[in-house]
Amino acid sequence: MINFDFENKKTLADALMQLYSVLEILRGPNGCPWDKEQSNKDIAKNLLEETYEYIEAVTDNDKESTEEELGDIFLNAMMLLEIHDEEDSVDTIKSINGVAAKLIRRHPHVFSDQKADNSGDVLKLWDSIKVNVEGKKESKDDFFSRVPKVLPPLDSSYEIQKKMAKVGFDWPDIDGVLEKIDEEKQELVEAIKNQNKDNIEEELGDLLFSIVNVARFLKINPSVALNRTNNKVKERFNNVVSQSIKQNILVTKENVAQLNVIWEELKKR
Repeated sequence: MINFDFENKKTLADALMQLYSVLEILRGPNGCPWDKEQSNKDIAKNLLEETYEYIEAVTDNDKESTEEELGDIFLNAMMLLEIHDEEDSVDTIKSINGVAAKLIRRHPHVFSDQKADNSGDVLKLWDSIKVNVEGKKESKDDFFSRVPKVLPPLDSSYEIQKKMAKVGFDWPDIDGVLEKIDEEKQELVEAIKNQNKDNIEEELGDLLFSIVNVARFLKINPSVALNRTNNKVKERFNNVVSQSIKQNILVTKENVAQLNVIWEELKKR
């Protein structure tokens, strides 16, 4: 048993250090077997999940959940720091100093005498510094070399489109993007008629890529939008199940017509 005197700290620095101390104990010799087994890859996945839960809480304007999920994000970020410190694989202090220095370097309109009157000017400055000062250029053989290969396909499409748009390879307005969806949808319909599975898969991918383009034009992250819909559908169908139980309706294929009636009623509410 380890005695630990928890306190409700009054400053951010003290609160973060207390959290880090707890994690050091959990990863230490007399700590938790599960925590000690976690790798940086495990925690990175947890961080991604917690980020989506935070986004959901913010979207729902749920203050209590937002505070909890924000804490979970810090928990996983600090756990990553602890793991890298243990392994001595990354200089964590250098990492944190580096990102502070990077923020100052990439904001010369704040920390120097350069001018940026709007967010568009800021992004141009940011990109120019990344390329010309930090040397973060694309490979000569791959224009998309700086798009992380580990991104999920939906996010990868989004980043690919953003890269192309930066050099002007883009639709002049959203009308062209919406027309492209109609075009790709029709090509998918034709592929389905021809029963060519390989062609169906290709055309379905083209349609999805075009839908991501709409999200980009509207400045909406497609993964966040899809996650929001996933949660909405789950909540609504759980209500369908709850209502069907109250009405003594079995949730089976045979009763799908009745379930659809309940679904539509819930949508109206």
